[in-house]
Amino acid sequence: MTQLGARVALRVAAQATIGLVTTPEPVPGDIDVLRAALIAERAARQQAEARASGAEAMVAHLKLLIAKLKRDRFGQSAERGRHLLDQLELQLEELEASATEDEIAAEAASASSPTVVHGFARNKPVRAPLPAHVPRERVVIAAPTAGPCCGGKLAKFGEDITETLEVVPRQWKVIQTIREKLTCRRCERIIQPPAPFHLIVRARAGASLLAMILYAKFGQHQPLNRQSEGYAREGIELDTSTLADWVGACSATLAPLIELIRNHVLAADRLHGDDTPVPVLAKNKTATARLWTYVLCANRSPGSSGATFPTYSRKSN
Repeated sequence: MTQLGARVALRVAAQATIGLVTTPEPVPGDIDVLRAALIAERAARQQAEARASGAEAMVAHLKLLIAKLKRDRFGQSAERGRHLLDQLELQLEELEASATEDEIAAEAASASSPTVVHGFARNKPVRAPLPAHVPRERVVIAAPTAGPCCGGKLAKFGEDITETLEVVPRQWKVIQTIREKLTCRRCERIIQPPAPFHLIVRARAGASLLAMILYAKFGQHQPLNRQSEGYAREGIELDTSTLADWVGACSATLAPLIELIRNHVLAADRLHGDDTPVPVLAKNKTATARLWTYVLCANRSPGSSGATFPTYSRKSN
């Protein structure tokens, strides 16, 4: 390259560098213009935060999906994999809630801003229909009987249905079983119907209440002390020792059924077993419990999962 060519190249590079430098925009002196610019800048910032939250939630969702795929493909080598999935699910839950909150805040800021700020739509999963087995309650909004313009008679030609998923809060009730006492004047005897049947002798707990307590303890792994605190917040005082007595009585009552299931499963020619260590609380220390689950696989019909029988033991660390 000649000296003249080098000078030309340096001059072009200097001009390009100077062209990349952006000069700051002049600050307007009008207060209303400044206020509008500030609102627009705030709305743009909130939209940027909402985009970042949505992207972060998508990354967490993809990480959880990859972890589940790896677990399904390679199997579970330790309990750490299960704990990792639980942590990822909790993280995804928090991120999705934050992303939705930021998106609503951004939409509100855009609506209040006089300056046009281009919104965005976060990719959401396809909304599935509400479960068909849930009972439907029809609430019909009364329509006018006459036309609002001419006062003519209206005739129905269709309807639009909007479904909203709702829940009825748990309600406690006391069932009073009345047993009338009757007397026979001829034989001078008192006649009264027998007392109602209770699953636990001298206990005032109904079958539905006992089933709820057992499912919360063994199905949802909710300790009895937390159940007692939750019932107390609803105005029902049930001591932890009382709940423990009920659980023990129900376990003894269900012992024959458990023995029948055990004999049915262990009588098979071939069994599949699984050993899962579970840490449990003990007195002044943590004990290791082992949950053995046996699956009956012989003579299975197509599409059935077979019968299972779990056993439980505990040893101290």
